[in-house]
Amino acid sequence: MSVNPAKVLEVKRVAKDVYYILVEPLYGIDDVQPFNFFMVWVPRVDEIPLSIAYFKNNFFAFLFKVKGLGTKTLSDIVLGQFIGLKGPLGRGFTVHDDSKNILVIAGGIGIAPIPLFIGMSRFKKLDVIWGAKSSDELFNLNELFPDISGRYSLIIATEDCSYGVCGTVLEALKTVDLDAYDVMVAVGPTLMLRKICEYLNSEKAYVALETMVKCGIGVCGSCYIKSSSKLLCRDGPVFKCDEVNEHLRAYSNS
Repeated sequence: MSVNPAKVLEVKRVAKDVYYILVEPLYGIDDVQPFNFFMVWVPRVDEIPLSIAYFKNNFFAFLFKVKGLGTKTLSDIVLGQFIGLKGPLGRGFTVHDDSKNILVIAGGIGIAPIPLFIGMSRFKKLDVIWGAKSSDELFNLNELFPDISGRYSLIIATEDCSYGVCGTVLEALKTVDLDAYDVMVAVGPTLMLRKICEYLNSEKAYVALETMVKCGIGVCGSCYIKSSSKLLCRDGPVFKCDEVNEHLRAYSNS
């Protein structure tokens, strides 16, 4: 798969160590689904997997947290420079049913793919629970993505009790009626996903996994799902909880 050069149009810090970047690929891309991701090539530095946060008229936005040299370099990139996009990769996941109620549970930067999911899905009702360690890790989704404003309701939880529900996303999850939802999707750190799958214990529950991705096209095997024959880049990143429970337990205990 070739790398598509993409011009950087905007980069801004939106929260503590969290950045928004808007790019325009040189060659048009139109076959995009929620939870697809790109391998983003940062020239001379690294290639990193990033979920698509927004897509419209060949403009792509990503949300990412600075964790290493690759993401730090990306946060400091000069406007007008080019990065590389390989993808879109992975299997999309969306809902197209006006009778369905959806619950999204996001931990930290796990919120990244949710704006596109909200924008491209059809549903009766969609609620989002978003958890962070503290309020300085939060930002206004509606300001960044006006297209999704008014399409969902939001519950926020912070572990230091600085905003919203005091505690983790699991504490916030305990305040809602799970029977009211037809689809439940969780995105975030692996330990959080394990606890949520255990709590939900439902065939209606899905998780978007995070794991090491190198090639992104199913050749290298770096993103295999433990205790299965599945690869995240080919079969995911979204799976039913009961498909990946062994992976979540093994990964969290490793």
